[in-house]
Amino acid sequence: MVKGSRKHLKRLAAPGHWQIKRKVRPFTVRSNPGPHTLHAGFPLAVVIRDMLNLTNTLSETRRILSLGLVKVDGRIRRDYKYPVGLMDVIEIPETKTLLRVVPESRHLLQLHKIPKREQALKPCKITGKNTVAKGHIQLHLHDGRTILLQVTDPKAKLKETYRPGDTLLIKIPNQKIQHHIPLKEGITAVITGGDHTGFVGKLIKIDPDNRLGTLQGAGDKTILTAIRYVFPLGEEKSLISIPEAS
Repeated sequence: MVKGSRKHLKRLAAPGHWQIKRKVRPFTVRSNPGPHTLHAGFPLAVVIRDMLNLTNTLSETRRILSLGLVKVDGRIRRDYKYPVGLMDVIEIPETKTLLRVVPESRHLLQLHKIPKREQALKPCKITGKNTVAKGHIQLHLHDGRTILLQVTDPKAKLKETYRPGDTLLIKIPNQKIQHHIPLKEGITAVITGGDHTGFVGKLIKIDPDNRLGTLQGAGDKTILTAIRYVFPLGEEKSLISIPEAS
């Protein structure tokens, strides 16, 4: 059983991918419950103050957020503890800052500058699906979103178009589906966990029995990883800009 308050977090105990100074003061900001867990994202205050160095103190950071100067996935966020994570788009119009949270080998996650054309696009991995009232299909995405697919005839046998493991490129913030990238051999994907986080390559083989996938990257380098870590990004090439791991 965990003892102590869950409202506070010591810097030394913060996740390793939080790029913060560990010994300047005892405590740092702890994420509130939200679309990403504590160990799979950053509190918005850490991004603004510690990673982008736009402010010096937490009070300055909270002031900026209270003025509505920061957007996450196209929506203004004022909670300094709001968790941002994988594939989220962070926008600060006043400084013309436009970033996406992407996988990275050293820190697990990093902030990557993206072009204006990708501002309203976000890839989301399907983590589950279920049938709801009146036979409609509900898709569950990796960032806590749900998308409802309207079914005109609940009795008709539906074709399995969307499956867990596939990626949807959606338009934010209205969640309109722009592209569907199935999890299959031949696609371009990125690894989001394990020792090879951030590796981008072509998925050349899927082993369904052992739930493994083999990716081939630059220089014919091949990586074997758990299929749950494979995040499809495009059929021929990635639909978003993403740095390739060295």
